[in-house]
Amino acid sequence: MHYFTDNIGALAGLVSFAAYLLYIISTLRGKTKPSRSTWWILTLVGSLIFLTSYTMGARESMWIMASYVIGPLIIAITSLHPRYGYGEKLLPIDIACLIWAVVCAIIWLVFNSPIIAFLGSIILDAVGLVPTARKAYLEPDKEDAVAWSIEMVASIMNALGLSIWFVSSDLTWIYALYLLFGNGTILTLLLYKSFKVRLATK
Repeated sequence: MHYFTDNIGALAGLVSFAAYLLYIISTLRGKTKPSRSTWWILTLVGSLIFLTSYTMGARESMWIMASYVIGPLIIAITSLHPRYGYGEKLLPIDIACLIWAVVCAIIWLVFNSPIIAFLGSIILDAVGLVPTARKAYLEPDKEDAVAWSIEMVASIMNALGLSIWFVSSDLTWIYALYLLFGNGTILTLLLYKSFKVRLATK
């Protein structure tokens, strides 16, 4: 059982890296416009989730968690270029997200409570996805549906790789459920809007 969960967890991480690679290539080709605020927030939050999860003893999902640090960081850096990024300034919600990320880090360091910081980071990650979710619905042509589809596959594989559900002391199952919900939401918005556009052009 551990052989299966360890290997499928690693494979999920590789699939997730592949999805980010496609997203980065699409961005460099000018087909995708990443939201600057989203990807910087996701980089910060991904780092918090990775560190707190490791502290709590989570191991099966570390590969996909690592991809959620490295991938967003590269995209965030790329988005700084005027040609590639989307969004010119930080909105109040972006500033609030950054402040909350700092609060989560302080709670973890001062009170030695990685669980609270972990759960707070997941909530923050969800908020950070809002600008991209809005763009996926209003301007689906500026997002890469293929990359999000592959990321959804990685999320499913990551969930299947967990050896214990709902009773795991490291709370990894909460993050697995969140990934399914978050990536599924973006993908659903992209597919729904693309379907409506096709119907309108017929």
